[in-house]
Amino acid sequence: MIRQEREQRRIGRAVAAARRERAPPMAVALAQIGAAFDEAAVIHGFKLRIERVIALGPDHAAVQARYGVRAAMLEGLTLDAAIARVERWWRAERKAFQIARVFGSAPRLSLDVLSELRLMLRLMRRQSLQADFATICAAVARDFASPAAAG
Repeated sequence: MIRQEREQRRIGRAVAAARRERAPPMAVALAQIGAAFDEAAVIHGFKLRIERVIALGPDHAAVQARYGVRAAMLEGLTLDAAIARVERWWRAERKAFQIARVFGSAPRLSLDVLSELRLMLRLMRRQSLQADFATICAAVARDFASPAAAG
C-alpha cells in the first residue's frame, strides 16, 4: 500500500534525523516511537482504515452493518447533498458528544461512523464518482428500509 509505505518513510526520516544528531540509542528509539504514535500517525491510521473499508466494497456485510442505516437515509440525494447532510449530522453529533462527555458518558461510535462517512464521501467527490453514488448508496443500504419508503 502506498499510504503504508509513506508512513514507514516518515518514521524512518525521524529516526535518521535523530541519528544525524548523534543521539544515544535510547533517544533514537524514543524518536521512532514518537513518530509512530504522533498526531500524523493517528491521521494516517484513520485514512488507512477508510481505505480498507473502501476496499471491502459496498456489498460486504461489515460495510453494510456499519454504514447501512446512514446510507439508507442518504438514498435519493446527490453526492453533494449527501456530503452537506453528513456534515450537519457530524456537527450535531460532535456537540452531543461534548455534552455527554461533561456528564461522563460519551459513546464515540456514532461520531466515528460519521467521521468515516465524511471522508468516504469526500473521496468519492474527489474521484468524480458522483454518477456511482446512488448505486453505491443503494448497495450499502440494501438491507435497511429507506425512511422515505417507510413513510
